[in-house]
Amino acid sequence: MAAKEENFKIRTTIPNDSSLLKEVSKKLIARLEERHIDDNIIFDIHVGVEEAIRNAMVHGNQSDPDKKVTIIAEIADNKVMITVEDEGNGFNPDNLPDPTLDENLLKEGGRGVYLIKHLMDEVRYENGGRRIIMIKCLKKNIHNG
Repeated sequence: MAAKEENFKIRTTIPNDSSLLKEVSKKLIARLEERHIDDNIIFDIHVGVEEAIRNAMVHGNQSDPDKKVTIIAEIADNKVMITVEDEGNGFNPDNLPDPTLDENLLKEGGRGVYLIKHLMDEVRYENGGRRIIMIKCLKKNIHNG
C-alpha cells in the first residue's frame, strides 16, 4: 500500500507589493514539485496563482500600499485549493467582456480572469468578488469507459 501524502496548508497575508507575489507562489510550487506532480499541472497552478494575486493587488486593491492580500493554499485529496482575497470594492466577474472577441482584443482587463478559468478545474468568486477560490486536480483525469 502506498504511503499517504501529507496534507499541506499555508495561509499568509502580504502587503500590496507585487514583488512579494513570486515568494508566495514559490512556496506552493516547491510543495507540488516535491510530490512529483506533472509539470503541466504545476504550470497551470503557477500561472493561475500569480494571476489571481496580481489581479487582487492591481484591480482589487487598486495598487493601494495600505491594503493587503490574503492567500490560502491547501493540498489535500489529490487537489490543490487556492483562495486569494483582497480588500477592494469587489466586482462581478460575469460583467467582464470576453477578451477573445475581436472588439475586446486591445482592451485592458478581463484576460487574467479568462486565463484562470481556463487553467483551473474549478473557479468561483465570493465576498462580492473580493475572494477567488481556485481548485486544480493534481492527477490527470482518466475517463472511465
